[in-house]
Amino acid sequence: MPRGRPVHRPAVTFNREALAQTSPGTERQSLVDRIFERVVAEVQSGRLAAGKRVHSVRQMADECEVSRDTVARAYDKLVAHGYLESRAGSGFFVRLQGKPAWQGVETAPSAFQPEWWRFQLVQPTGNLASTSGVGLFPPDWLDETGLAKAMRTVARGSVRSLSGYPDPMGYLPLRQQLQAKLRDVHIDAPAARIMITAGATHALNLIVLANLRRATEPVLIEDPAPFMLRDRLMACGLQPVPVPREADGPNLEVLRACCIQHRPRFFFCNSVLQNPTSSHIAPHKAFQILRLAEEFDLTIVEDDSYSDLMPPGAAAPATRLASLDQLQRVVYIGSFSRTISPGLRVGYVCANPKIIEWLLIYQTVSQIAGSSVNERIVYQLLSQGGYRHHCAQLRGRLDEVRQPVVEALGALGCGIEHEPDAGMYVWATLPHGLDAVPLAKELLAQGHLVAPGDLFSGQTHARSKMRFNVSRTLDTPVLPALGRLLQERAGKA
Repeated sequence: MPRGRPVHRPAVTFNREALAQTSPGTERQSLVDRIFERVVAEVQSGRLAAGKRVHSVRQMADECEVSRDTVARAYDKLVAHGYLESRAGSGFFVRLQGKPAWQGVETAPSAFQPEWWRFQLVQPTGNLASTSGVGLFPPDWLDETGLAKAMRTVARGSVRSLSGYPDPMGYLPLRQQLQAKLRDVHIDAPAARIMITAGATHALNLIVLANLRRATEPVLIEDPAPFMLRDRLMACGLQPVPVPREADGPNLEVLRACCIQHRPRFFFCNSVLQNPTSSHIAPHKAFQILRLAEEFDLTIVEDDSYSDLMPPGAAAPATRLASLDQLQRVVYIGSFSRTISPGLRVGYVCANPKIIEWLLIYQTVSQIAGSSVNERIVYQLLSQGGYRHHCAQLRGRLDEVRQPVVEALGALGCGIEHEPDAGMYVWATLPHGLDAVPLAKELLAQGHLVAPGDLFSGQTHARSKMRFNVSRTLDTPVLPALGRLLQERAGKA
């Protein structure tokens, strides 16, 4: 045998027989996917430890009796998914980030970093035990049958409709369907004043780009508020000015004082099922907010992304500002990303003709138009009537789990100032004013991703708050884990 550097061989071996072993439902996997899944299983089990070298492309190809190209493509996929890393001249090694997020300081920072945490709530990483902080429904709550049927219907359509650029305003039949849908909440919006967007976040981004271009300009937002909105405004160099959100809407005295002091041009708010409190703006406050908008020449951006989770004819009064104002000073936003599919990314914005004209310019400049295929899928779901039934089912399932979650949090000593009557969130206060951030970090170390109040508010009182998604909280291990930590804190007090 020629002398030289000894060949490193991993402890784990692969062969044709191991590759042929399949799990139920994977019999039709390609060889690339089988190698990928096999390596992933070895990494996740710990048999291939972080930092260890895996077989070379040639060695793996020989042992599994496949082509080198097949192995190379499988390794490329493993690198893309973060399980392997390629080191020039040395081969492929298991990445440290391949293990669950809570097992390594490289993925879970020792100090609380809101940017990292917010990213995790949008795109969770690791094999988490629970995700009560995420703002989405569990996958099995979505209407897979209806969505698949709508996709097949669109696929059977003529491909000639995709031969040119779509209408930058969005698919006209969908806008006409939205026109009829908005009448249910007493908003008269002709199709020419409805623009389709890639979700509510894209709509907010267009509004900011088209109307708020002066650095450090003050912009009013509710406090607490969705962290994506706060991030968007600060990323553009704007100055978010918080207006406290109460159980029946924003504090009107503070709102007036902010208008006098800062002379803002825009106020971003939620009228119905506000994120994270799930509260509504009461009718008397809605009228006064519009009076302030008239007095101070204020444009109101009303995000109604959770509109379809609000039961029709609910006992609690809930008034959309757009229904009172009819889109004179109010810009109205809606979305289907939560109710239909977060991956579909379809939303819409309604406004007066002048604002729509500006939004159209920025829509065309930024991405020419939206996704015609996605818009047609949503149109099929709305026009065939199944979407209403699906939303009714979502509301029913939320009603089944909401009160048990509220009671379970109460049993742990958590306080809930406003018990929601609808929606997916509970905004809870930890007992004894405990800081939510250290608890959130300890819960993450155990595999539980929660949403501490610091993400939604910069005010001191929010440090003891947590937002819970009721659809991802009940019958998961997060509440027992939180209870144990709270008991430990009480024992040390």
